[in-house]
Amino acid sequence: MFTRNSTVSGTLKASMSSSTFASGSSNSSGNSKASVDFARFARETFEKTYGAPTYVAAEARRSQGQDKVISIEYTTSQRDFARDSKRKVAGHMVLGIDDDSTTATVLAKGVPADAGSVSMSLRSPVDSSVVAVLRTASKTERFVEIWHDGALAKSIDVSNVHGEFYGDSTFGKLAWSVNGKSIVYAAEKPEYDKARPEPATPDNSGEEIAGDITDDIIGGVAGIADPRRYEVESDWGETFDGKRPPALVVLDVSSGAARVLAAPDGVSPGQAQCLEECIVFTGYKYAVRKHGIV
Repeated sequence: MFTRNSTVSGTLKASMSSSTFASGSSNSSGNSKASVDFARFARETFEKTYGAPTYVAAEARRSQGQDKVISIEYTTSQRDFARDSKRKVAGHMVLGIDDDSTTATVLAKGVPADAGSVSMSLRSPVDSSVVAVLRTASKTERFVEIWHDGALAKSIDVSNVHGEFYGDSTFGKLAWSVNGKSIVYAAEKPEYDKARPEPATPDNSGEEIAGDITDDIIGGVAGIADPRRYEVESDWGETFDGKRPPALVVLDVSSGAARVLAAPDGVSPGQAQCLEECIVFTGYKYAVRKHGIV
C-alpha cells in the first residue's frame, strides 16, 4: 500500500509502521469474515439445490363414488447432508378437481413418512385396500409384506430366497398377477451353497462326504461348497456396482412360497409384468463382460 510513497523519508515510513500493522489487521479480519460468510452462503445454496426432493414414484386413483376427488400416494428421494445419505420419503395427498377439469385443489395432505427401508410397493389390481411392500430390514434381512386396510396382514421372510431387492428403474419392478394371488419382482440371484460341515464319522446314511465329491457336483455337500460359488460374474457397473445379477421372483401371497425363475442364458431380466397366463420382462443381453448400464 506504500509503493506510491516510496520517495518519502525513512522517518515517515517508520512513524507509519504501527498504523500500517493496525490497518493490515483490520483488512485481514474483514477478509476472513467475508470468506466465512461466502462459504456459508455457498454451502446453504448447494444444500438447497442439490438437496431438493425429487419425485421417484407416484400412484393416483379416484375415490369411490367421487369422480372429482383423486387420492395420490407418492415417493420422493432427497439428500440428507447431516447423515450423508439419500433418503426416501412417502407422502399422501387428496386433490379435488374443479368443475372445468383444468385445475386441482389440494384438499388434504398427510405427514410425510420415512420410507428408507421400502424398496417398492404396489396396490393389488383386485382389491385397492391390499398393498404389497418389499422391505429391507437390514443388510441380511428382507421381507415381503402384505398390508390390508392400513394394517400388516402378513410378513414373509425372503432373506434366504434371494439377495437384495432391485428397486431401480432399469431392472426393478413389482407387479401383481391379474387375479391378485401372487406378485413378481426383481432381486439379486441367490448365492450358491456354502460347504456343509463334514460329518464327524462316515455312516451309512447315504450322505456324500468330501472323499466322494467329483468335479461335476451341483450344490454344496459335506466338506465343499458349490463350485459355481467361486465363478467370477461381473456386475452391471454404474449404479449396480457390487450387486449380483438380477433374477425374477414369484411369490404366492396366500402360502408365502417364493421361487426364483431361471432366466435365459446370457440375459439379465427386469421390469417384469404379469399377463393372463404368462410373465413378460425386458431382457438385457450380455457376453462374458457386462458393460455399464444406467
